[in-house]
Amino acid sequence: MKHYINSQELRQELEKGLRIVAENVASTLGPKGRTVILHQKGKNPITTKDGVTVAKFIELDNVFQNTGAQIIKQAAEKTNQETGDGTTTTTILTYAMYREAQKYLASGVPPIELKKGMELAIKHLVGQIENATLPIKSIKDIENIAIISANGDEVIGKLVAKAVDLAGKDGSITIEDARSLETSLDLVEGFRFDSGYLATAFINDEQRGYVKHDNPIVMVTDEKIETVEDMMPALEIASREGRPFVIVAENIEGQALAALIMNAMRGTMRVCGIKAPRYGEERRNILKDLAVSIGATLISRETGIKLRDVKLTHFGEVKRLEVTKNFTTMVGGAGDLEKTEKQIEKLKAIMQDTDNLGECEKIQERITRLASGVSIIRVGAATEIEMIEKRHRIEDALEAVRSAQLEGILPGGGSFLVQQSVELFNSTKEKAANEWQELGIKIIQQAIKEPLIQMARNAGESVDLILDQVEREELNYGYDFRLGVMVNVLDSGIIDPSRVTRCALQNAVSVAGILITSNYAIVEN
Repeated sequence: MKHYINSQELRQELEKGLRIVAENVASTLGPKGRTVILHQKGKNPITTKDGVTVAKFIELDNVFQNTGAQIIKQAAEKTNQETGDGTTTTTILTYAMYREAQKYLASGVPPIELKKGMELAIKHLVGQIENATLPIKSIKDIENIAIISANGDEVIGKLVAKAVDLAGKDGSITIEDARSLETSLDLVEGFRFDSGYLATAFINDEQRGYVKHDNPIVMVTDEKIETVEDMMPALEIASREGRPFVIVAENIEGQALAALIMNAMRGTMRVCGIKAPRYGEERRNILKDLAVSIGATLISRETGIKLRDVKLTHFGEVKRLEVTKNFTTMVGGAGDLEKTEKQIEKLKAIMQDTDNLGECEKIQERITRLASGVSIIRVGAATEIEMIEKRHRIEDALEAVRSAQLEGILPGGGSFLVQQSVELFNSTKEKAANEWQELGIKIIQQAIKEPLIQMARNAGESVDLILDQVEREELNYGYDFRLGVMVNVLDSGIIDPSRVTRCALQNAVSVAGILITSNYAIVEN
């Protein structure tokens, strides 16, 4: 059955849907944010402070309100995909933008012009973010970012910072469940490269969008696999072994990929196809290094081994595999340490005889990849519900750190956006083509105050008083909701990754702008 709605009635229903998502998600924001209990029928309840987890769980009975809820989720999920954090801020900003636009829409302001004004304001703010961004200078900065993202948990912040430090610049960090009450950190041998799964059907950790397998066997080849016949001998071997089977190949397509996806979806085999990273000679070198690291034989024309002639002895083994859309991490490979050391020494000798700086950098990258470790954070807790909640905060903290490493940091605690709001209208109105676009700028000017307002609400503080104080303070000063005082947020370690703030603003205005310009809806249920 299809339902039809339009104009003011549509906007009211959409706003209700957005508000329900925003209120549930916003309750987790800041150092005094609360957890949300989620209970799916037939499963144990969990608690979480992870905004995107809360948003994904929401499903509303009213079809038009539910449409609004599903649309706002898109903004949160996009930020989560790009940065791994910032979903709560994105949700709050999206709802605030849409809510602020309602009074102008009701008075007949053209929505297209409002949207253009909003986009002008966001473009200006992105420029301000780039100007204000500071690089990460120390491990203390990493610790502070992790503490903020983990809702003020200093233990998690210190643990994440130590994990990043131990793994090194090109190392990797993975998270496991501990078999004790203690959360601990280990460093193990591992291999990580910048390429991921070939199809989302292989994902078996829906929560994080990861492929995870314990003790898989791995086939490494630089060939393109197109037919089922090509990989049938390998599949038969893996089936007999009864272990997860992973193929790293130049590409898997056509019938071959369809067969792997079918096996994964039916559950007949635990399989994953991974596209080999980079191109040409660089790709072959990475595959050679991977084979050494995990104790595999590279199946290629160079070694003379054909896909149809593979044996179990040609496969490698790892203790743990973790694959995302863009990265693959193999932990505890069964490779011979002596062979790995010889390969590293061989690469060092080649580098000494190479004059080309670009080539030296590539060789150094290979050495680092072979030598680097993987930091494993083992999450401990008394109960499953506590472990899941703690794990979500550690995951958010790690992603926030990665974002900060990519694009730097900003003053945190909502202070940067509030202080930008003071001069936003005057700085941007000259670019507006008409008075309606100026109103769009005013929508953003008000909306970007909302994260600070929500943190004040969650802390039980006076919203108006804190907002006024922060607006009047000089740059880099803001409110510390843990201590209840005004501080220099940079000196106090209250910092946010620039990438997270930028993506939250851009994704929020993208979704809010589309909603503002929608006047009819047809929903089937």
